[in-house]
Amino acid sequence: MSTSTAAELFLPIDDADPATPGDPFTRLHYRYGQLLGAEDFTAEQRYFLLRSRLHNAALHGYGTAWGLGIGHQEAETRLMLTCAPGLAVDALGREIHVPRSVCLDISGLVATRFWADLAPPPPTPPVAIEGDDDSEGDGEAEAEADRRRRVYVVLRYRACLTEPAPAIAQPCAGADAGLAPSRVSDGYRLCLEATAPTLAGLPVRDVTAAVDAPHDARARLLAHILTAEPAPARLWSGADDAPLLLAVIDLEPVGDPAERVRLAGPIDNGVRALLPAVQAVADLALGIHLERRDPTTRFQAAAPGARAGAGADLGHMLIEVPTTRPVLAASLVPGSVRVLRFDAAASQWVEPAILARSTSTSGLALTVDEDWPAATPFQVWLAGSGPVALLDVDGHPLAGAVGEVVPAGSGRDAALFAIHPTTA
Repeated sequence: MSTSTAAELFLPIDDADPATPGDPFTRLHYRYGQLLGAEDFTAEQRYFLLRSRLHNAALHGYGTAWGLGIGHQEAETRLMLTCAPGLAVDALGREIHVPRSVCLDISGLVATRFWADLAPPPPTPPVAIEGDDDSEGDGEAEAEADRRRRVYVVLRYRACLTEPAPAIAQPCAGADAGLAPSRVSDGYRLCLEATAPTLAGLPVRDVTAAVDAPHDARARLLAHILTAEPAPARLWSGADDAPLLLAVIDLEPVGDPAERVRLAGPIDNGVRALLPAVQAVADLALGIHLERRDPTTRFQAAAPGARAGAGADLGHMLIEVPTTRPVLAASLVPGSVRVLRFDAAASQWVEPAILARSTSTSGLALTVDEDWPAATPFQVWLAGSGPVALLDVDGHPLAGAVGEVVPAGSGRDAALFAIHPTTA
């Protein structure tokens, strides 16, 4: 962002990307004694550069990877917009890196030609309040809203030729012909624009936008993948404009005549496209960290064991259910644990009475008022949700059976199956 408020600085700059045009599927074949020129080295770079962009665009998408938050600073009569460091990928697969915080003084924006191009924000539907008949107040609010203007903060990739170095010049060339840029610098351009950028013409594919798509997830994805357009050649055609919307800002003039601008509401960073890492998606979807073991042991139950009782427990079944963390005894209430046995003669599950329930550091112990023959299938159902959820000694709900993937902080019921006789 520039510190000037000249209107032309808020317009996009079309910079040809000198590294883009070409074919990413052709690479050099080296041999002994081969003569190499500038085009050969350019082709060598192009092969890796454009294939990287193809990978980004086709397999990852576009949006903010991290950072780039748009904020503001106010000091007396000045309003500064700020952009935090960050990384984004545009729809053409190009990484855009903002290495440090940048700012723009927009206090005098109202005095530029750019202000006349701005439109008011969309009207907000009125909220009806019973008994409120302040039509005059509504008119004043509407007049005040008409003074507001909406701007869009847009990030663009920009490639610049830098670091002139001596070069062989043609005969009779000008004085500057002996110098040529020796580097291509991947940079960025932050702009304020009057309209939101569109992705028309860019190789962007949205599986959620398919019309008459199958309901089955795999069939829907297959139909999406089999759709050939848009052609990926757009990624290496040399066209340069692939804007990324970062934020929406509403401004209003101050003074009559207007002297400066101020914010007319909070800055909306939520309009941007997001490009999270695969690890972040896994963490959100699965509730686990794929790159390391979660240091916190989840409260889960393991397979139960059953044996026939003896002595005072003769004629009863003793069932033990190991748990990864000690059970809070106060949570072991009627309904939190159930035992079911499969009755082969009746071809159904039956629920015998539980005579006793107890906890230990290793899990649960249950005494069932039955004596089972060999090869009896049974199950122990433990509540991890609802009003009778089992808790560990730290108050965490049961997170299902050992091995289940349950988001952190969530409870899940566990149905544990086994066949008697078993050993705990």
